[in-house]
Amino acid sequence: MQGRAFPAPNLAPMEKKIRQFTKYGWLAVEVSLLLVVLCVLLNIILGKESGGFISSVAANALDFMQKVPAGTLLGVFLILVLYWIIKSKDSSKDPH
Repeated sequence: MQGRAFPAPNLAPMEKKIRQFTKYGWLAVEVSLLLVVLCVLLNIILGKESGGFISSVAANALDFMQKVPAGTLLGVFLILVLYWIIKSKDSSKDPH
């Protein structure tokens, strides 16, 4: 057994799948956040005529924002803005 080494595993396919999973995960987070913001805006514009789903999402968002301390909301907002800035810089470098 001396002198025999195992070949290094090829991790490229797994890395590709992890990147793809991360990409789709962030896409789901972004779409969900946009859906909540859209529901809140529609609730502001349409009021009581906005429908049950939109009203309940807006009420839940308002309840959540009232219960979470302002510093935490600010921190989350700053993290999201930082992510958006980094993502926009990365996409400007990427020719695809």
